[in-house]
Amino acid sequence: MIVPNSIDSNSSGGEKAVFRHFSNDVNSNNFIILHSLFVAKHLTRISGELDFLVLAPGLGIFALEVKHGRVERESGIWKFTNRHNKVTTSTIGPFRQVNDTMHSLRNYLLDLTKGRQKLQTKINKYMFGCGVMFTGLDEFYDYGTEAEPWQIFTRSGFRAPASHYISALSKGFHEKYKNKHWYDVNSSRPTKEDCDTLYKLLRGDFHYNYSNLNQILDEENVIAHFTEEQFELLSFLGYNDRGLIQGGAGTGKTLMATEWFQRNSSDNFKIGFFCFNKKLGHRLNAEITQCINVENVGSFIGNMHSYMISQTKLTPPGIDQSQFYNTDLPLQCLIENEVLSEQDKFDMLIIDEAQDLMSESYIDVFDSMLKGGIAKGKWVMFGDFCNQLIYQRNPDAIINQVSSVSAFTRIPPLKINCRNSKNIVLYNHTTTGCEKQLSPEGMIQGEHVEHFFPAKSKVAFKVDEIIKQLLNKKVPLSKITVLTKKSIEKSELLTSKEAQSWKKEGLEFSTIHSYKGLENSFVIVSEFDELESDYATSLLYIGISRAKLKLFLVLDSELEKSYNQLLATRIKNFQV
Repeated sequence: MIVPNSIDSNSSGGEKAVFRHFSNDVNSNNFIILHSLFVAKHLTRISGELDFLVLAPGLGIFALEVKHGRVERESGIWKFTNRHNKVTTSTIGPFRQVNDTMHSLRNYLLDLTKGRQKLQTKINKYMFGCGVMFTGLDEFYDYGTEAEPWQIFTRSGFRAPASHYISALSKGFHEKYKNKHWYDVNSSRPTKEDCDTLYKLLRGDFHYNYSNLNQILDEENVIAHFTEEQFELLSFLGYNDRGLIQGGAGTGKTLMATEWFQRNSSDNFKIGFFCFNKKLGHRLNAEITQCINVENVGSFIGNMHSYMISQTKLTPPGIDQSQFYNTDLPLQCLIENEVLSEQDKFDMLIIDEAQDLMSESYIDVFDSMLKGGIAKGKWVMFGDFCNQLIYQRNPDAIINQVSSVSAFTRIPPLKINCRNSKNIVLYNHTTTGCEKQLSPEGMIQGEHVEHFFPAKSKVAFKVDEIIKQLLNKKVPLSKITVLTKKSIEKSELLTSKEAQSWKKEGLEFSTIHSYKGLENSFVIVSEFDELESDYATSLLYIGISRAKLKLFLVLDSELEKSYNQLLATRIKNFQV
């Protein structure tokens, strides 16, 4: 039995030949043969894939690696050339590769059967072996100390039934390990029932409903894939000490900034990774510090204001905070930084949401904390200087100021939206008049945006109703965010007992201002008091672009006329 019973057309010629070889051998019918078996928990790599795994009753369990095409080894480097003349190289040979994956598979089975002592004892006794099938070579002798001759299959092996090769592997491995303490002449040969059990553990049949949650996760994975493609642009930064990357919401700026931090993080390289949004700062810090220890180096990840307050020990006033953040705090930070030695300064600055942090006073602060300063130091800024300007109104003047003191690379603006579904991208363009972004090929279409205009007194009720509908579709609360234009204190959303309970159980509720740089699958935007001003347009743009899969816009009935006029104006402008 071969599972699956067909082979992908994109598989190599060698894999197809081996597949046919097993299929044509009636003696192999007693085997369970799995091909393209993915092993998630790998000993030496993040993951690996076995070309073929043979569960052979009375013989053992054998992992097979197929190599088709020319094979070379020069100075310890293996080179493989396929039918398209594409060459791949590796310091790890195919024998080590399949051996490691085989042991990873064995460990995976042991982990999978924890608590089932009898079955674990059996697995510990089974004979696990491996072989390499050089389907394009007439002979292969130069295996050195990496393999035994009976592990090798060449083109001549196709003259004999496929089961002969498995029998040769079995004979060789049983002879090799017969004196090991774990070996048993009977228990090391799995029975047919044993092989059936292992098959069910590894790739048994199953029937699960494709739930709404599974669909959501699949769609999120599609979006994550497109975001990773943006990382290719980071290669430009590898050749430039200073750079500015611009792009609208959803173009992957924050993820690129995070990736750049991880690529440059080392034991002796101190990086300051700053953003404007406090919630975003907390999230970035939590995600990065899970896998990288930044404290020993002195790196910082998070909100710029939090860093400055920790440096100056100042306390924000209860009122008139604009004076504090715009003048008092940066001035005191400059004074504190005057005593910094070059050794104490950051080796690199990464600034996300740069459009909100590029004032003259903050540029001076950045200059004071960076080795070599803004003029000669290493820095990169990520920002949206067109659509998300809710704090700075003239970013070009600030960019020009930086240009006057520093030479830096200004990468062409990012145009590909890798966060929002196609319908949300189009809706944002139509509603706010922002430049229409491109969606990558294969991006999900997504559901249509829904907008509602209840009476002002019924807005909160409508928001609750939408949340109930999503919960009835089995959408987790953690996948839902409610955004308001009002301050949290003045908002009338989430005032019901149900809503308060949802919030405690994981529903996200935030102002639009505080949710910049963040995202969720389902977003409800509400509580606008007007739509005509540039400020309202910027906030609407930010709110809409937070939704990855589905957006709901809930405006009170008094704004319906303004909304329709806004759409008519946008459409007219597009036509012109």
